Amino acid sequence: MANSNISCCTVPDDRRSDPRTARSIRPHQLRDYRLLLALFTLAFVPIGCQKPTMDLLPPRPSLASTEVTGDHEPLRLDASHIRPMYTELLPIDLSTVARVATAENFDIRLARSAVEASLGQYESTVGSAFPAIVPTAVFEHVEGTVRATEGNLVGVGFDTFQASAAIQWVVNPGRVIYDIVAAKKRLYASERQEQAVIQKTLRRAVVGYYSLAFAQASVSAANQGVIEADELLRITKIRVQTGTGVLADELRADARLAERKQDLVSALNNLYRESVALSLTLHLDSTVTLLPSASELPPIGLVRDDLEIDELLGFAMAFRPDLESFRQIAQAAEADAGSTWWSGFGPELALSYQYGGIMAQADSVESAEGIPSNLIVNPGSANGSFSGNPVANGFIREGISRGSKRLDGRDNKRYGFSDQQRGRAGVGWRLSLATFGQVKSANAANQQAIIRAEQMLDMVRAEVVTAAQMSKTQEQLVALARQQVTSAEEALRLSEANLSAGAMTTLDVLQAQDAATQARLRYARAVVGYNQSQVNLLASLGLLSEESLLLQNDS
Repeated sequence: MANSNISCCTVPDDRRSDPRTARSIRPHQLRDYRLLLALFTLAFVPIGCQKPTMDLLPPRPSLASTEVTGDHEPLRLDASHIRPMYTELLPIDLSTVARVATAENFDIRLARSAVEASLGQYESTVGSAFPAIVPTAVFEHVEGTVRATEGNLVGVGFDTFQASAAIQWVVNPGRVIYDIVAAKKRLYASERQEQAVIQKTLRRAVVGYYSLAFAQASVSAANQGVIEADELLRITKIRVQTGTGVLADELRADARLAERKQDLVSALNNLYRESVALSLTLHLDSTVTLLPSASELPPIGLVRDDLEIDELLGFAMAFRPDLESFRQIAQAAEADAGSTWWSGFGPELALSYQYGGIMAQADSVESAEGIPSNLIVNPGSANGSFSGNPVANGFIREGISRGSKRLDGRDNKRYGFSDQQRGRAGVGWRLSLATFGQVKSANAANQQAIIRAEQMLDMVRAEVVTAAQMSKTQEQLVALARQQVTSAEEALRLSEANLSAGAMTTLDVLQAQDAATQARLRYARAVVGYNQSQVNLLASLGLLSEESLLLQNDS
């Protein structure tokens, strides 16, 4: 609000007033203004000096299982037959993935930058509640004609230099308080959003790591399929050469070997693609082929399976940082509505105190009478005129009169440096019909923030329910897939033995090989899917962290 809208009671600083009166009143009044300014400043010191700290959350519980899930065998990982995509192979473990993901990821760095911006906005809002210090130095030169206080025009010429330092405070108390609250809530929201981004990035990196492990297991399964198909082709060729087999079996075995080699090429390409995706998340060189350094991947339980869905939802309500961020944003919008109301209907206080000095130099300060008009004559003329032309004679006489006045009043006067003190206090309102629309818009924004928070709450509940159900499903699939692998591999062993004994055909062995390959892939997918579902479940609860992953991985 402009100072023109504030009715103020000003301490006069009129140099033309009685000096004795000014000396007896001004010090007492200025002391009162300085005291009033100090009291109002101290009222906002607790607000500005408090460091914005979020209320401490309850201690994070450990929900991990104490032992490996069930009695499932780990997934074997073999990288001996994998070649680098371009430059080199880089073995990487889960702990390295977790550390690198939270250190150099672009999304996390952007989130941290957003926190810094919110902190700067908060500090700016707090700073606006305090008085402003305004040092001023003004030099002024005036020459020519000005209007005097009586209204007549006078000729002047003077220089003025004025230096001062002022403390000015124009504040709407209610608006300032609400603005500080809103800025603090937004700072809290940005901090929670940073934590949400860290968890999201960590989840994406760990899920990508397990996807890379599945791609490696797929390569191993495809390579095993190539070895088995090649061995079958060798046996079939011997049978054809000895007359105990037919050429159709050899061609069928050769076609199956070509098919298995295609599967191997595709599996390798998928491995390279998963490596590039993980490199992008970890901000690593994409030309380097990443591989899990572990030789086996067991099913790891990050969340105990004895927890009820209500308990899981309770954890999510308490620990999801993005949900808390939406809550803080809704509270900030509520504070914005209060700030808008106070901006339109609340009073605005104005306090100022200025101390400085002024010095000046004035030209032609002595009164100028000049030569009287009756004495302006031409001694060389009989009638005293300067020209025979009356108009020219009048111009000459006027020029001589003005010149004599300038010469008569050209004395200058210097005024030494003198101090000045000014104090001002006032209160005012700026009432406008536009305020009603602004308040209505702020209330609508507040309602929208509340709706978005409620929408986020529903999304969190849905994520927890989906992740919990997916985890249970994947746990069942691990057991079933392990059973399938055992049966399929035993069937393949018996088929190959019966083929050697002449009790089965090549087609039977091919079908057994297909069943074994699919069983191995299903088991790999089940183990990786279970670990990923556990990561997603822990992330949906807001409890995913580097410590929780490494603790379970070490166990």
